[in-house]
Amino acid sequence: MKKLTLGPILEKKLSRLQNKAREISYLGADLNDAAHRPTVAIVGTRKPTPYGKAITQRIAQEAARAGIVVVSGNALGVDVIAQKAALEAGGTVTSVLPSGLDKIYPASNRPVAEAIVASGGSLISEYEPGHIPTRYDFLERNRLIAALSDLVIIPEAAKGSGSLNTAKHATSMQIPIACPPGHITSPMSEGTNQLLKDGAHLITDPADILHILGIDNTTQTSLDLTGDDEAQSTLLQLLADGVSDTIELQAKSGLASSEFQMALSMLEVDGRISQQAAHTWQLVK
Repeated sequence: MKKLTLGPILEKKLSRLQNKAREISYLGADLNDAAHRPTVAIVGTRKPTPYGKAITQRIAQEAARAGIVVVSGNALGVDVIAQKAALEAGGTVTSVLPSGLDKIYPASNRPVAEAIVASGGSLISEYEPGHIPTRYDFLERNRLIAALSDLVIIPEAAKGSGSLNTAKHATSMQIPIACPPGHITSPMSEGTNQLLKDGAHLITDPADILHILGIDNTTQTSLDLTGDDEAQSTLLQLLADGVSDTIELQAKSGLASSEFQMALSMLEVDGRISQQAAHTWQLVK
């Protein structure tokens, strides 16, 4: 467990908070390592319908495959479904807890929380070890989820869902909100359908998320992702999937340090990749 030192990107995001964040602790990866990547929050009802589950899984998986960091709150229902789906797609997840990091809440989601850390993601909290969440802490947690995100997606939410509080925070911070259309006869879609009436972005396909974020994902499909050897091919595929950070590239490639550095260097020499900024890489189109 470490205390988070805010880099310039995170500091700018958290400056949007009206109620300033307390000192943040984290387990897993330092949030600054992936701060340059687009980030979406996926939150919603704790009791999703089969439709809500299916759309949450699809949205989270496609976002993860596009290299987008998924943020959620580790709550039952939509939150944990989104986290699991993003992990299954090989994505990076940031989970914002309403409890101390040693008191994963709810306890039934501890395996998912551990998987997030093991896969290169992060668990974060404003609370000291041993803290048991109160009702107010969930509302506090929601504002942090919104602030860390470039887009808040609510796949399904009833009229009184706590996820609408996250949407309220997002609106106050001028962060866009997006929802899929819900069944008009389903009480579990009343909240999301109202958000759409109020001006939230309508998403009917995961590609809509990329459009809202201004990401062009069309050019990658025509690229040759075959390298001179298996190590190079692995790195090219990871870059095509949106992984760009050097540390994350090596971790997800499974390559030994010497093999990783050799493959990276040869791809750069051959003009297949270029250094985008400090410790980040991109495919040369």
